[in-house]
Amino acid sequence: MKIAFVHQLPLEIYPPATNALADLARQDGWEVRAWSSANSKGLPIYAMDDVVVRRPGYPGPQCGSVKRLAGFLHWHLTVARELARWQPDGILSIEPHSALAVWMYYRLFGGTARLFIHHHEYYAPADFLGAGSRTSRICHHFEKSDLFKIAEWISQTNETRLQMMQGDCAAVTAAKARVWPNYPPREWIARGQGADRARQNKPESAPLRLICVGSLSFEDTYIREVCKWVAARPDQVSLHLCGHNVRPDVWEWLESLKAPNISTHPAGCAYDALPGLLTQFDVALVLYKGNTLNFVHNVPNKAIEALTCGLEVWYPPEMEGMILFHRNFQALPLRMVDFRQMEDFLPMPIERFDIDPMAFSAEHASAPLLQALHCRIHA
Repeated sequence: MKIAFVHQLPLEIYPPATNALADLARQDGWEVRAWSSANSKGLPIYAMDDVVVRRPGYPGPQCGSVKRLAGFLHWHLTVARELARWQPDGILSIEPHSALAVWMYYRLFGGTARLFIHHHEYYAPADFLGAGSRTSRICHHFEKSDLFKIAEWISQTNETRLQMMQGDCAAVTAAKARVWPNYPPREWIARGQGADRARQNKPESAPLRLICVGSLSFEDTYIREVCKWVAARPDQVSLHLCGHNVRPDVWEWLESLKAPNISTHPAGCAYDALPGLLTQFDVALVLYKGNTLNFVHNVPNKAIEALTCGLEVWYPPEMEGMILFHRNFQALPLRMVDFRQMEDFLPMPIERFDIDPMAFSAEHASAPLLQALHCRIHA
């Protein structure tokens, strides 16, 4: 059985995509190929023995508008042609950015593969109207007008996002709509439980160790507020910031802050090395301000990754997705913190917990999709 995974955005930036590829490649008798583009973040190139990855050239943001449009069309046409030659049994089209290639495969080359669509993020209709969204707007047009109608599976990362997606497009019917969460590999959980046992021997007087992994900007996150709070409490708390997608002015401001209890790693951390990093800390921070519906209704994969590695997670009240997740899983060590008012906030004792080794794993999350692929393709 041949499974095509079309993911125009660089695979390395989306760990849920590489986790999904691993789950697909583990299926007996399945041949998996992925189509993506090169990453410009300096991250290690994703490679897996059982997955063939194709990366036709895709234009960078530095290209002029004409060259960029030509390169955009070239990538999608090349992928469509290669799909037609390979003749997959099933296609997973990931994010709106991939849709034009998949549409070309069906409409220009007479493709017959079963179609499954997934969005990592939620894109409100207004998100496609910005000046920098022309190519994603083109792709989404073909996805919404045609691909949603022929797809057998259309998924989002949580129920709220899925409902908003259904409200945006009537073709996302209840029969097709699915939730496919972003969870890390099951093996992370055992590593996290071992680290949590080690934390229990930590002296109570030791500083609380905070970590924030991922994208940071003053506009979208509470990084300024948190860093000021940490810098004023060198004996109580420390903070480590790690991310390849952090705005330069954040790094510059942190340098001027000169806080000895704040450390940084601007190069980021390879995904496979993340458990080794996370397990050195006590609390993971999720700092999104909720400037977009995507942020408001998000349960970031970084939050789940931290939980599986034994950390407590702090999140702001604007993140309704995290509030709902917290309400549904009250036994987990989640804490809502108003990062705008931290002057009187004191570090709290870390809660201890055991996490179900199945419930929050990529393998568990992917099981319904794998079953659908098996059943529908063999039907």
